[in-house]
Amino acid sequence: MNLHKYVVILTIVLISVSASLSLPRFSARTGISCQGCHINPSGGGMRNYYGTVFYGRQTLPVKKWFDSFEISNFTSKINEFVSIGADFRTLFYYVEKTRSSSFYQMQGDIYANLKIAEGVSMYIDKGLYKGFEIFGLMNILPENGYIKVGRFTPVFGTKTDDHTNFIRAKTVFQNNRAEDSGIEAATAPGNFAVTVGLFNGASSGDLSDSKIRLLTGNADARFKIEEINFSIGSSLWFNSLSSGIMRMFGGYGSINYINITVNGEIDLKQDKSILGLGTKELISLVELNYLLFDGLDLKFMYDYYDYDIRYKTGFESRYSFGFEFFPISGVEVRPVYRLSQDRNKNKNNEINFLIHFYL
Repeated sequence: MNLHKYVVILTIVLISVSASLSLPRFSARTGISCQGCHINPSGGGMRNYYGTVFYGRQTLPVKKWFDSFEISNFTSKINEFVSIGADFRTLFYYVEKTRSSSFYQMQGDIYANLKIAEGVSMYIDKGLYKGFEIFGLMNILPENGYIKVGRFTPVFGTKTDDHTNFIRAKTVFQNNRAEDSGIEAATAPGNFAVTVGLFNGASSGDLSDSKIRLLTGNADARFKIEEINFSIGSSLWFNSLSSGIMRMFGGYGSINYINITVNGEIDLKQDKSILGLGTKELISLVELNYLLFDGLDLKFMYDYYDYDIRYKTGFESRYSFGFEFFPISGVEVRPVYRLSQDRNKNKNNEINFLIHFYL
């Protein structure tokens, strides 16, 4: 059996014992949900006080350098009702096959959260390119539940910080986003959480041509046994387009023990046209992080994409090795070497060097 098949099997085993709703490595390491660090309950985007000050500034960076660079009494609040945030990611990459290199601005997002009542706020996320989210958030449902209304990215799978990961780029999340207009509601009793969403689901623009097309759903549970944090969960995406039906089913997960964090996701994407044709694609990711010391992680990732599991249409795979370094508050440096192979078994290896500024 080829190595890539072993890795896919490992992903499935991981998910069967440890999956979670949008829980990246930091959430797995701390054992708290994405809402613990982010304003957006489904994770990503602007950070709340805990995510900005306590974790982002006091926990992530190298502690020996903290006192030399930290700003006393730092806050992202303009006043009691208005807070701001930002993420800037600049990538330098070198492609070995073509000997080409370039800088690319992967991300440039500005966030604002406007508190208009107790438990009620308006959220804005303006991206550098086409990305734009704006929604009202009401934390009014029982059991830590909420209602979110506006234009935003529906929940599905893991919100990774690398939009080139196959679980984002090969599904529906171009540049890690797929904003749509609709409503989302969730409740989270104890260690469990359930989220459902209803959206226009149109292939372009903001209107649904008088038909609501997209239904999403997620369910997860988080647990801790002594020093081990893990969780289980799944998600679905059902979109009835005029050209056919697009469905996705996903399982994703994370497990953390002391300094070792493993997270994975596996998705089945079914795209069926009105003529009965279509594809059944398999997409997966396994990520391993080992905290060498405060501020520095050793990183490994494996991406896999099968064009159609029913036929021998080929697959793509990618191995990534590198480091994730947070030298001071608000700064991340990530050098990564990538071994890539396309469906024709052509090699397309890369060297990536990412610099991330965050607030």
